[in-house]
Amino acid sequence: MPQVMLDAVIFLKNNLADHFVIYFIPLYILGGRPVAILSAQLLGLRIFFLLPVVVMLDTLQIPLFYYLFGRLSRGLFIRKLYERTTKKEQNLRKSRLFHWIQLMGTPGVVAITMLPLKGCGMWSGVLLSQLLRLPKQTSYPLLIVGSILGCILIFGVGEVVLQLKDLFVNK
Repeated sequence: MPQVMLDAVIFLKNNLADHFVIYFIPLYILGGRPVAILSAQLLGLRIFFLLPVVVMLDTLQIPLFYYLFGRLSRGLFIRKLYERTTKKEQNLRKSRLFHWIQLMGTPGVVAITMLPLKGCGMWSGVLLSQLLRLPKQTSYPLLIVGSILGCILIFGVGEVVLQLKDLFVNK
């Protein structure tokens, strides 16, 4: 985790941890799903509380990304955003991981959405859905399943980290 993110987590923990929404949503926006979930998990929040919140925040992004991808042809700001998106799409197309996921087809949408890696997530899942020309009725459930599985994966990693901490620190 970069130092800026670590500083943000510590600041929010010291100042806002008592107010979950004020703490969690900025971390989610700034650091994405992995940073927000792991930091909330380190504060003692459990999956049964966080999972619905994260899936809701991920799901709210889907129509936004569809809208952006659909409207990226008008205006100066939109053209610049389109150039960035096109560049991201070209970089993704060159990636071996993306090529492998694209060959997977619809399960690839779930896979790219759930992976806690840079360049993966809802934005890339929507992009892959559009590249595969999946109808929204098909892609929405795939993206939501990817979000749920991604949360479970991140929680699993967080639990391992917490158990290792207990094993070595609390000896």
